[in-house]
Amino acid sequence: MTVATNVTSSRSTIKNVTITYTTDNWKSSNTTVFASYNSTSNTAKGQIPALPPSTHVEYYITAFDNVPTKTVNDNNGSYFTYNVTSSTSLTSTSTITYILVAIAIGAAVATVAIMILKAPQGKSKRAKSTSTQGQDWNRNSSP
Repeated sequence: MTVATNVTSSRSTIKNVTITYTTDNWKSSNTTVFASYNSTSNTAKGQIPALPPSTHVEYYITAFDNVPTKTVNDNNGSYFTYNVTSSTSLTSTSTITYILVAIAIGAAVATVAIMILKAPQGKSKRAKSTSTQGQDWNRNSSP
């Protein structure tokens, strides 16, 4: 889930922005992720990783400036929330499936290419040339 927010400071420039989230109503664990900050648009974006379907997520945003001042936006104590839907999980699973299929196809192509390269070469019935022209051609050709 991408979280985007507008962050400004009237006293100083923004140093960094974090997003802290929990999946257990702040009982035993929470995780903090850094958000990238664009000073031109004053937008901070961070990514809460994919979570299992039906997970309830609560989060708040903290901004730090160079003064240093720390400002927390916790939605007036109610926190920002969302519930993970099953369609979000299916999209992640589909993406992983496509990646695994692509890797398998790549490995099969590489295996066939190696088998072709390692196959014994048939002996040529042509007589060897005694001319050095064929030998020098590769050295003197330009790419």
